[in-house]
Amino acid sequence: MENTYVLKLNDGKDIIEEIKRVAEEEKIEYGMLVSASGSVKEFELVSTEPRGGMSRTSFKQSYEINSISGKVMCSKGKCDINIRVNVSDTGFTSQAGQLIKGKASGMLEIGIRKVNMKNIIGA
Repeated sequence: MENTYVLKLNDGKDIIEEIKRVAEEEKIEYGMLVSASGSVKEFELVSTEPRGGMSRTSFKQSYEINSISGKVMCSKGKCDINIRVNVSDTGFTSQAGQLIKGKASGMLEIGIRKVNMKNIIGA
């Protein structure tokens, strides 16, 4: 059976720490980030550069989250969180990459779908 949880974060809450907390409380061994509504601030993104390098950029101001994807994997008391976002500022400038850290700006809601490990098919 699969369940979807909506994590509501108040202003200033650490996004990754709150996802880890919910994953541990709800015993999510494997989950997928399926939706987000709201904004992020004080965050860092890692993205791939055109020539294959990596770029790490910090942002202080608030950016709206346009899309989110990623996974939550927990085993033996350790959770691995991988979050990919596409965000934009008030001038419609878009940024995309892996969210390394960040805080909710205002109210932020994130949908997490708990996946039954028996439903994962290897190829």
